[in-house]
Amino acid sequence: MKDYLPTSLRNVALIGHGGCGKTTFAEAVLYAAGITGRMGTVAEGNTVSDYNHDEIERKFSVSTSLLHAEWRDLKFNILDPPGYPDFLGEVEAALRVSDVAVILVKSVEGIEVGTEIDWGFTRLYKTPTVFVVNKADAENSSFEKTVAQIREKLSHDIVVVQFPVNEGTAFDSIIDVLKMKLLKFNPNAKGKYSEEEIPPS
Repeated sequence: MKDYLPTSLRNVALIGHGGCGKTTFAEAVLYAAGITGRMGTVAEGNTVSDYNHDEIERKFSVSTSLLHAEWRDLKFNILDPPGYPDFLGEVEAALRVSDVAVILVKSVEGIEVGTEIDWGFTRLYKTPTVFVVNKADAENSSFEKTVAQIREKLSHDIVVVQFPVNEGTAFDSIIDVLKMKLLKFNPNAKGKYSEEEIPPS
């Protein structure tokens, strides 16, 4: 990695209820940014962030991992604290040094206890927050229901900037509201996608 000025550094905290997919999301970020040659999985015990014996054996994080990725002349320091309630101090510590928080929410279960606690921490530290509705490829996933829960239980002020087109096991496309394009992902192309016109509804 090259040297970066402070203005080109971003500290990002990945937070959410235990099992929401933070570690897998971090793997996808590293893979898409070209940091790793393939995505590890929690099941196989070969992820970058869950590297110690306890984490591999238990299949969940027990301490905060610090990851790095470069993207468009910026360096992102990604803090991945554990999601389970026993480790809330790790979440709080990560937020104290972060420029932005990314809260992952499962698209089937929706808002959970850990989600609400983490949201409270982001308000306490006045951390700008992005919600990611995760696991859109799961059976019975519902983006609309999850967003409605976020608005009802956490904040009415959220703005949707991307949403899935075909949720469930066939999921491969999203609509980007800012670009006004349909983004179609190739599962074998390292996070790459093609931009298409949004089809008529």
